Amino acid sequence: MAEISKTADQALTVLLEVSEHGPMTPAMVARSLGMNRTVAHRLLSTLHSRGFITRQSDGYVPGAMLVRIADHVQPELRTRARETMRVLAGETGETVVLHVPDGDDALVLDQVVSDRNVVRVQHEIGSRHPMPVAASGRALLAFATDTAAKRVLKRTEHADGLARQLEGVRQLGYALSHDELQQGVHGLAVPVLDADTVAVASLAILVPVNRANNLTDHASALLDAAAGLSRALYGVPA
Repeated sequence: MAEISKTADQALTVLLEVSEHGPMTPAMVARSLGMNRTVAHRLLSTLHSRGFITRQSDGYVPGAMLVRIADHVQPELRTRARETMRVLAGETGETVVLHVPDGDDALVLDQVVSDRNVVRVQHEIGSRHPMPVAASGRALLAFATDTAAKRVLKRTEHADGLARQLEGVRQLGYALSHDELQQGVHGLAVPVLDADTVAVASLAILVPVNRANNLTDHASALLDAAAGLSRALYGVPA
């Protein structure tokens, strides 16, 4: 693993803690992270001065700088995918998630959570998991570059089994998962391909186990949505 800056890592850890659990005071941050209170206060002050967090009467909360940064993260993909995801969520009544590859991981870039059902599934935007795990990751990995796929397979304990899974994904055009990232959650995912048929993202529908029996019924709509994104972004023919 590459050497990292301990101070930068601490600051980012504090930022994530405030983003997930704010508003938080320095004492709360220190207690939650097992950090010296003076260190926590100094890191919060630094993040505040840069606009990454803002101070309210009851503690620190995420700041406007995060929105500014987020607007620059693959803006065209996010903008075009957002409406597609809204339509899918409306038609299916389920959560639709957009993942992108980040090294050997699948990263949640965006999601739309349908409010049709009381029991629903959702991810944390910005969360990540290894590509061999779950439908979204395997949809990316099955259509990754040869170099990237070989690198991941080389680091996987059960490489032969994973290779067979990925071949199945390529044949079907979609990946399925059951209880891999969250207990009781099933996923169906398809790749969004560029002009070289490399996955730049994946679209997934996530459902709770009580609505999983008919999950593959959504495959055609999901494949059509991904193909539409590929055409809009890269001019990929139908």
